[in-house]
Amino acid sequence: MTKIDKYIFFSILNAVLVFSVIFKTVVNFYWFVAIISILVIISNILINKNILKIGSLGKKYFFGVTFPMIINVFFLINYITGMNPRKETYCFKNMMAEVGGRGSHERGKTTYIYLSDNAYEYSYMTRSFFIDYKRMLFKNQITYTFERGIFGLKIRKDYQFIYNENCLNKPY
Repeated sequence: MTKIDKYIFFSILNAVLVFSVIFKTVVNFYWFVAIISILVIISNILINKNILKIGSLGKKYFFGVTFPMIINVFFLINYITGMNPRKETYCFKNMMAEVGGRGSHERGKTTYIYLSDNAYEYSYMTRSFFIDYKRMLFKNQITYTFERGIFGLKIRKDYQFIYNENCLNKPY
C-alpha cells in the first residue's frame, strides 16, 4: 500500500467514524474544539522537539490521518463500551431556516431541534439529525436512549419521535 493509498483509506475511515461515532457522543462543542486545539498545539511542540516521533510520513500525514485516528479510536472505545441504558424524554421544536435570494425567499423547518428546558444546549450533534424530515413531521417529543462509555462520556444510542399533546404549549 502506497502512502497515497494509506492516506485515502484512513481519511475515509476517519470520516466514517466521525459521522457514526463522534456525532453520537454527547460533548460540549466548545470544550471539544478547545481540547482538540490544545492537543494539536502540544503535539506540534513535541514533534518539533523530537520527543514525539512521527516517522517518515511527516507532519501532514500525522495531523491529517494519525491524529484524527487517535481521537476517533478514543471515541470508538467509549462508544463500544457503552452500558446502563437510560431514557430521557423532552419536548422539542424544530429550528426554522430561511433560504433563497432576492427573487425567492422560503422559510421552513429543519432537522435541528431545540429541546425543552434548553437541554443539551451546547451539544449540537445531540440535537441534529441527518434524517428525512418526514420522520419528525407532526411530532413534538423525543425519547433518547443514552449509555455511558468506559471514559464516562454519554452516548446517544437511539431516539424516537412521538406526538404528545402536553408538549404543545411548553416554553423552550
